[in-house]
Amino acid sequence: MGDLLPDSIDRSTSRYRLLEYLAASEGEFVPGSVLAERLDFSRQALFKHICALREEGLDIKSVPQKGYMIKNISETDSMSQTLMDFLLRDDPLFSKSIYFPTITSTQHAIKKLAQQDAPEGIVAMADEQTEGRGRRGRSWHAPSSKNLLFSVLLRPELRPGDVQLLNLAAGIAVRSVLKDQYQVDAKLKWPNDILVNGRKICGILSEAAGEPDRIYYAVTGIGLNVNFTEEDMSEEVKNIATSINIEKGHTVPRPLLLSRILHSLSSYVLELKKSDGKEKLLFSYRKECDTIGREISVMQDEEKFTGTAQGITEQGALVVKVGDKEKIFAAADVTHLRMK
Repeated sequence: MGDLLPDSIDRSTSRYRLLEYLAASEGEFVPGSVLAERLDFSRQALFKHICALREEGLDIKSVPQKGYMIKNISETDSMSQTLMDFLLRDDPLFSKSIYFPTITSTQHAIKKLAQQDAPEGIVAMADEQTEGRGRRGRSWHAPSSKNLLFSVLLRPELRPGDVQLLNLAAGIAVRSVLKDQYQVDAKLKWPNDILVNGRKICGILSEAAGEPDRIYYAVTGIGLNVNFTEEDMSEEVKNIATSINIEKGHTVPRPLLLSRILHSLSSYVLELKKSDGKEKLLFSYRKECDTIGREISVMQDEEKFTGTAQGITEQGALVVKVGDKEKIFAAADVTHLRMK
């Protein structure tokens, strides 16, 4: 991957300024002479930047004597780094993105950035991961260019024992976007899954590095099934996985979806920095968690327990009544056995 830390992923770059100017007149032609003058480009440089944006998947038309026009920004499905930075321009936390067509894992990329002292809020996104993984090192495979595969760098003011709260925050953020903006009836399954009609649509993984009393950095990775179809799935996962496309019957532009998720996640992460943020997050998660109140099986360290999920602790652990005793699981594999 080389040195991932960009010299400056900022909004002063020529390509970004061009997109910003065209977007302000979306659906209208802007003469090339006006763009060149306002942005201080030569006509040759302007054409080069127009071509670069087109290569990123943006729909830019050109007509002699009229100029250039950008269309359908919100409908763009290509994971353009310039477009993502534009969509995140007003976000208080996530404002810088890095795009990889193919990468071993976005988690690896963000960890490397964190070790280079990169600031909080960088997003690594990819169309394909060759070594994507979930909990307990399980592999995560997804069709190329059809899903959201991304990780974010966080520097939360949390103790290592509270890292689970980042999983909960990410789960609430994704679920709220799916339900409120895409009308997908998503359910939270502790600790890191989102289900629709019992089938998995999203997986979340949070990891941290630090000392016993503080976290240096945390990396939260999210894999969300967006546009794949039943035909894209192997037989072994057809009954256990789903996507927005399968549930709604149409594809969804991924950059806009990602920006909405990041806007939602930033609000929950920033809330955690407040004195009552942890309490508010736990209240929201306990209210929305579909695991609580269910008969479940729990697998931990090769040992299996069956009981009723009772609640969530202050650290985000699951409380389960097993027989006449309560057991607390900080991390475990959970299977829902019975409807509430």
